[in-house]
Amino acid sequence: MTDTQTTPITLELLGPGPEYKKVSVWLPQLFMETSRTGVFAIENRTFIDCLIEGPAVLLAVEGCNFDGCNMGEAHGDPRNLMLAPQGAQRVTGPIPFKNCQFINCRFLGVGFTGSAAFIETMVSALGGAPA
Repeated sequence: MTDTQTTPITLELLGPGPEYKKVSVWLPQLFMETSRTGVFAIENRTFIDCLIEGPAVLLAVEGCNFDGCNMGEAHGDPRNLMLAPQGAQRVTGPIPFKNCQFINCRFLGVGFTGSAAFIETMVSALGGAPA
């Protein structure tokens, strides 16, 4: 017999920021909270000592900085964390971030995408491709 009694899952709202400190941030939730206000990019936010959780792909549109962050398990090759856009103009699916600061954050289950320059910079900052 199947139990038909269910308890709804309730998540505490993350809120509009602009600063998040020492909290777990589930990226799909942050995106949905933001998009419900009619804004479809996470903009002008600062994340300090946060756990940034996926599954998600973070699209760095512009002005995003990662200072002292653990970007996640790359399994020996930082390129494993990067996804290259295939189209010249748009990317559908990733969560766009613009002018956001990540300070001493830890990423879990998050991939990263952006311009070719962003991807190259990130791979280099994470130690470069293995020889």
